[in-house]
Amino acid sequence: MATNGTPAPVNSGEGRMGVKERWNAIPNENRKGIIRYVAYGIVAIVILIGAVVGTRKNTDQSGDTNSNNGEPSFPLDPSLHNSFWGLAYTPYGAIDCSATQANVTKDIKQLSQLTTRLRLYAADCNVTSLVVQAIQDARVNISVYAGIYVHPDVESYNRQVALLDDTLKAYGTSHILGVTVGNEYVLNAPSRGDTIPNATAWVNSRIIDYKTHLRQLTTSSSPHNYSSIPVGTSDAAGTYLGDLVTSADFLLANVHPWFSQNTFEQASWFSWSYMNNIVVPMVNATWPSPPLQNGVTTPPPQLYQGEFGWPTGTDDPPLGINPAGSPAGIQGLQRVLDDWVCASNRNGTKYFWFEAYDEPWKSMYGGVEQHWGLFYTNGTLKDIKIPNCPHD
Repeated sequence: MATNGTPAPVNSGEGRMGVKERWNAIPNENRKGIIRYVAYGIVAIVILIGAVVGTRKNTDQSGDTNSNNGEPSFPLDPSLHNSFWGLAYTPYGAIDCSATQANVTKDIKQLSQLTTRLRLYAADCNVTSLVVQAIQDARVNISVYAGIYVHPDVESYNRQVALLDDTLKAYGTSHILGVTVGNEYVLNAPSRGDTIPNATAWVNSRIIDYKTHLRQLTTSSSPHNYSSIPVGTSDAAGTYLGDLVTSADFLLANVHPWFSQNTFEQASWFSWSYMNNIVVPMVNATWPSPPLQNGVTTPPPQLYQGEFGWPTGTDDPPLGINPAGSPAGIQGLQRVLDDWVCASNRNGTKYFWFEAYDEPWKSMYGGVEQHWGLFYTNGTLKDIKIPNCPHD
């Protein structure tokens, strides 16, 4: 109180004990206890903050956790179903290096609603890193078979190997299921003026070289075992596929009923029959089965159907009907989807549907080449109904 009996102003300091005076009034032994408890409290708060920040950082970097309790952080399209064992995917702009991270991430969000596996065809234009970064940014469950598109020159091979090195060192191996060295390089040998034996030898040499490279990339200080990444190749399911068996960990056999004088009604049965009655026996027959140290024989390479689909349009009307008299179109695509997807998932066929998006750059080849997508180039789903069934 003030001397005149009125309350002292709150900020005057008069009539109340200051902080310093109160502290001095506490016995020394009690002061030590208070200091100790305050110190413990500060340490506990620092640890708690560090744990929260560390957990958030680990979640952000893992690429496997969605931001909404495991649910996608983007709106889902009810017309899409995760029903495809795998999809073939080439980002828009991957050929002229105009692909952007934003567009690839948009694709990955869409494709994650259809499959958990993608196959890529080349590493040029930093495509693999764009895709893996998109998977991490979107926090979706997708892994990829990366690709090295083989040309006759060694320079393009070395360039793509270096780009894949950058991807592996930056992102690790958790989203990489394998690396496909070459796609239909042997099939296209005659159009390059090459021979089948020469083309086969070149692909085999690149597969072996890349396996060796991955072993060399793996050192005692490496955070990942790069040599554990399977290395294979992809080609048309011709008889020469057997000559690629001994060097590859896996083979992607491309089977296209459209080019094999089949109607869309026959497409699925033809592909199953061809794979099981021709390709599989051929691969098994050409596999030497060298014994392991424990006496167990090594199994042949894992076989996948590398491409399968049906085109929906043509740049040249006369080429819009195949030799069996079956037209390219939505009706055919829908029939092949209905016949193939769920039945293949049930019988254990491992396949990559060809393909995710139309590819306008392929107009240079004419015919149906640019019209194989489930989606148009702009990401609009074609007038089809996606089958709804589980896959492994």
